[in-house]
Amino acid sequence: MHIALLLTGNELMTGDTVDTNSAMIAQRLASDGFDVVHKVTVGDSQSLLIEELKQLASRYPVIIVNGGLGPTIDDLTSLVVASLCGLPLVEHPDARKHLDEWCIKRGYTSNQANLKQALLPAGAHVLANPVGSAVGFAVDYDGCTILTTPGVPSELRAMLAGDVITALHKKFPDAKARLIRRLKIFGLGESQVQQRVVDDIPSWPEQVQIGFRAGLPLLELKLEVESDKALPLRAQCEHQLRALFGNYIIGENDETLAEIVVALLKAKGQKLTLAESCTGGAIAAQITSVAGASDVFDAGIVSYSNAIKHRVLDVPTEVLAREGAVSRDVALSMARGALRLSAADFVIAVTGIAGPGGGSDEKPVGTVWIAWGSSDNLKVEKFCYGVARSRFQTMITAVGLDLLRRQLQNIDEVPNYFRGKRP
Repeated sequence: MHIALLLTGNELMTGDTVDTNSAMIAQRLASDGFDVVHKVTVGDSQSLLIEELKQLASRYPVIIVNGGLGPTIDDLTSLVVASLCGLPLVEHPDARKHLDEWCIKRGYTSNQANLKQALLPAGAHVLANPVGSAVGFAVDYDGCTILTTPGVPSELRAMLAGDVITALHKKFPDAKARLIRRLKIFGLGESQVQQRVVDDIPSWPEQVQIGFRAGLPLLELKLEVESDKALPLRAQCEHQLRALFGNYIIGENDETLAEIVVALLKAKGQKLTLAESCTGGAIAAQITSVAGASDVFDAGIVSYSNAIKHRVLDVPTEVLAREGAVSRDVALSMARGALRLSAADFVIAVTGIAGPGGGSDEKPVGTVWIAWGSSDNLKVEKFCYGVARSRFQTMITAVGLDLLRRQLQNIDEVPNYFRGKRP
């Protein structure tokens, strides 16, 4: 059940496009019992692509080709696979029908460039693309099944959930879905988590595979077993991990901090408002990305300048002049101002120095004050996370959401990131 990936595109080789598709493919396939064991990226060269496909086909039963199905001259996948198999390119009726219907729905007229997407190797089996204009296809070459998929992530995701998985199960009828449980952790680093597991759970059972995936901002602990018989053992391991990491486990599987905060607010019938400076509306974006956020989100104010902090949020000018925008009293004033302006019950307010400039000895880049809570229980803390601007904003957004999560769940424990340690 070993699978090879071949990603194609000059933009991947030059770094103009960052490869996230291979991770998507590997994760989706792993849950169904298929292992991606080899990955290679090749530019838009017909000869190099054919050479690579030959080598992979001699070693693996399945190759998934990602990219190169579009309408432009550098989209070579159909031509390359046809040349490899010694087949002519022909207009596939199902591919043409799909393309025509896709264009009609959008008020487009098929042109010669678009019609290129309907040219497939003779005898190829179409893999439906529910989202985009170019279908994928499957062919057999020297005992190896080649599945082609588009490079557009949304199209790839839809195809993986449909015809690609179906084709793989047809190829490997004995494949079984893996029984995976994912725990999401925020506030502890990967090495801290690993060491605690080693120190506190020395006799980890072989039947339960544990995996660590460091991400931004969450760390994932993955527990995997191969059969239903091992589920009680997996549950026992999860119980041990929950006892070990406690409130740092924020959720399960694909849950995000924003989803958890929205759910907690919904359960309480309460609303949130935001006053952001250094995060530039990132917290609001996270909240509003959750379906149903309108039930709990009242308003978000990005008060970047001191003038707006004063005029909109009523931060006193004397406080701004005396302490500067990045200060305890300004964060508290921003929070109180946002609560006064809204009908919300809770608030998160952030003001800081995202960098790379603007820091000082007293307030280095990465300094941020966060205020959160309700009007009768408003808290404020200083935090420093001196990293690249985008990473800073991602982490501070997560810290703000996590602090509110803790308050909504009545967690009094001081989190790790306010103990002089980075998340």
